Amino acid sequence: MLRLFETRTGQVVGVRPGPLKLYVQQPDDLRVCLTADLLRRLAPRLRRRTLTTAAHDVDHTPWNIPPLHGGDPLPGSLSVGNVTSATEVAVAEWTAPPGDPLAVRLLLLSVHYRAEARIGPESLAGAESRLDAWRRDIARWGTTTARPLHQPTADRAIAALCEDLDAPAALAVLDDLAASDLEPGAKFETAVHLDLVFGLDLVRDLGKY
Repeated sequence: MLRLFETRTGQVVGVRPGPLKLYVQQPDDLRVCLTADLLRRLAPRLRRRTLTTAAHDVDHTPWNIPPLHGGDPLPGSLSVGNVTSATEVAVAEWTAPPGDPLAVRLLLLSVHYRAEARIGPESLAGAESRLDAWRRDIARWGTTTARPLHQPTADRAIAALCEDLDAPAALAVLDDLAASDLEPGAKFETAVHLDLVFGLDLVRDLGKY
């Protein structure tokens, strides 16, 4: 079950079932849009469809966020933005760095959405290295005999995201996967499955190694 922080009560509570309706209040804020995108990507894993509108049109496609289209909030929408209310996902402030858009995406996912993110050159370089290492591993695993994904590993990452979008804990599952004794083919399928949620283009280097 998806659980998110409710600002009115100060508690993490379950999100009511049914279609997940999102309204992006600050479309120009990349972190706000990334938080909404993570919810949108997570929903199919929970057998929920999403309907998303935004305060105005915006295009953040370099960060693997599909274009958002302006429109009024749908009835029962969960608002995402730098605001405080019982019906909103309140995203903390952050400092925008230059650099590889997907390394920036990884950096933002590596800090819980409710925590302030102060991002600098050193942390960006670390994210780039982490991303490169995962891509190298996945490219090598992709050359081995195919195996089914390891469902317990995938479930652990999804469970972390269901608990107030704990993306840092979910990303740590990828690190654990790389260090595990699972067969490379299973590692490959599991990483590809999870990257549909993370949106980091982890298969980009297939064929290079």
